[in-house]
Amino acid sequence: MSYIGRGVDAISNVEKLDNITFDGSATYALTKSSSAFTPVGANNILISIDGVIQQGNFSVSTTNIVFDWSPTSSNTCDFILHYGVGLVNTLGDQVITSANMGANSVDSDAYVDASIDNAHLADDAVGVAELSATGTASSSTFLRGDNSWVTPTGFDVSSITGATALTVEPATTDEFVLSDAGTLKRIDYDHIKGVHKNVFFVHTTETVFTHNTTSQMQWDTPELDPDSVFDASNEKWVCPANGTYFFHATFRAVNADGYIMEMINSIFKNGSSIANKVNYWWEVSVNDSPSMRYVNNSVAFSLTLAASDYLEFYMYLYGSGTSTNMRTLVSGTYWGGWRLY
Repeated sequence: MSYIGRGVDAISNVEKLDNITFDGSATYALTKSSSAFTPVGANNILISIDGVIQQGNFSVSTTNIVFDWSPTSSNTCDFILHYGVGLVNTLGDQVITSANMGANSVDSDAYVDASIDNAHLADDAVGVAELSATGTASSSTFLRGDNSWVTPTGFDVSSITGATALTVEPATTDEFVLSDAGTLKRIDYDHIKGVHKNVFFVHTTETVFTHNTTSQMQWDTPELDPDSVFDASNEKWVCPANGTYFFHATFRAVNADGYIMEMINSIFKNGSSIANKVNYWWEVSVNDSPSMRYVNNSVAFSLTLAASDYLEFYMYLYGSGTSTNMRTLVSGTYWGGWRLY
């Protein structure tokens, strides 16, 4: 549509307002045809009192004109003219109100990214219906960071109240919850149950010893070794994890050709003797008692070890006579142990 006429900067509109009857007050209501009138500003008002045009001695407040002085009832309002702003190319702040806007007058094309902040959102303006997420929203689901509705797993109120009693020993994979330096973690019962860990028990094979010689003990296949800590192929026990371990052993030797004069049992760690810590021995005098052909020795001790450390037993026998048939006895020689902590 085209406009034909004066330049748009010359367009204006003049409205004649109702005259005011003064009563000695400073503030008076502005009306047009007896209806309240809101002027654009004080500079848009032309008012004549007693034939004198007023200028700079009043202001406006909404629909009121406020004088810097108080006209009395003897003063006469000649006329009040209001000059509009004509055709406006640039709108001032808050010129357009909701009442001036039609339904759907602003659509999504009028918005740019981040143009609406939290301060301009009403309470509950965004609900479940406005969220685009996978899964189903319900009272038993929550919205994760990947924008999906999921059902929480783990403990709920009913599972931590102890309503159900466990009447048997927990399974090794049953879990407890504990605080590790302030961080909640799960731990299997297997790690805290009060039973021996890494237990083993092994008997000797009948081993013949050379007179006056220290030799490694020979052991049979373990009778008890659920965690495979005993290396039967190398006659040694291998530490599975850092910790403190308890060991016990009994040795029984016989000299079929004479008597055993001395028996010393030594424990070796990682190939070296620690006899200064564990050293047990018998010295038997020669006599005619046949019982002196048999000698027994027992030892019990604890060691703090690191993973992969290994232990071996060695035996020294000193006999009388030809001493060519000194040997251990299967019925009385064994070695066992377990981890304390």
